[in-house]
Amino acid sequence: MSLQTVYDNTQICKLEEKFSVVKSENTPGADPKTFLFEGKYPLEPFREGTRGTYGGEFVAQALVAAYDSIEDKDFDVHSLHSYFLKAGLMDSNMRYEVTITSEGRNYCNRLVKCYQIHSNELCFILMASFTRANSIQQRQESFGALDEEKMNHPRTKVPFEFLREPFYTFDKYKHKLDKLPQLEHTNGNLMHIITPEVWKATDKEKLIDPGRREFGIFFKVIDNTKLAEEPRKANMVDFAFASDSFYLSTVMRAVFPLLDYKKDFFRVSLDHTIHFHDTNFDPTEWMFIDYKFVRLSNDRVLVTSLYFTLDRRLVASVLQEAMALFPLKLALQSKHGSYKL
Repeated sequence: MSLQTVYDNTQICKLEEKFSVVKSENTPGADPKTFLFEGKYPLEPFREGTRGTYGGEFVAQALVAAYDSIEDKDFDVHSLHSYFLKAGLMDSNMRYEVTITSEGRNYCNRLVKCYQIHSNELCFILMASFTRANSIQQRQESFGALDEEKMNHPRTKVPFEFLREPFYTFDKYKHKLDKLPQLEHTNGNLMHIITPEVWKATDKEKLIDPGRREFGIFFKVIDNTKLAEEPRKANMVDFAFASDSFYLSTVMRAVFPLLDYKKDFFRVSLDHTIHFHDTNFDPTEWMFIDYKFVRLSNDRVLVTSLYFTLDRRLVASVLQEAMALFPLKLALQSKHGSYKL
């Protein structure tokens, strides 16, 4: 089956199939704690003609390989940390070496190394941690079914929680999404809505330092995880795929009052971290990203992003550092905020 056939098939969860891996047999004498997998399809750039694999493809398929090394399907990913080492190519599929780094009753960890098959180059490394019972709703329901004595037992895990509110543009636009322009991209797998405030700063915002400027955009994955063989896992993988998309390009907007893509500059992701706070969400429905670029220094910019469902639940947080090379002619145009040459 070709990738185009996968995309054209309306009877499957297309990203579940696209990022699926096949387990290989270990060679005699190999480490029994290491498993080998090969991707079924080559990883793609975010559009034809661009350099290297889109980072979300690395994260998604490496996460699938980590999942597939765990026999107990009650485990869900709760965090991952990764590094982009080499630009991937479509010349061959990827090979994954997954090593068991811990195997507990309630937590387990996996180290994933991703190699380009035709060159044997190490392209990407991911460490993922998995846990049981990462659904807040299920934990609340289980706790609510306990009698008073068990609720007050010192060893009972209480589903206490708190969270921050989304950026103000969430409430301003969440009921108007069908009236805003929608941008489909990344091989037809992602959709974003860029709010007007991302394109142009308000007069009040112009007085704020770049590291404090906050933005909000809406997104969804164009997929149907209800058709997946493992829907809960598919939701996490689809989210991982989307989590590296788009916001890095808007670092220009943290520096300037207008987002102008004609002012080109070099940027590339260096590392990527996701914390999954809950499993009860669907990335194929509209979600909101609240984010800011907290620091630009030594050619590296750090972006923090928070992901909300439309019912205001913060379900994931993402932290990414990227190389961002601003040429002098752009740096000299920065007239707002405290960070200057």
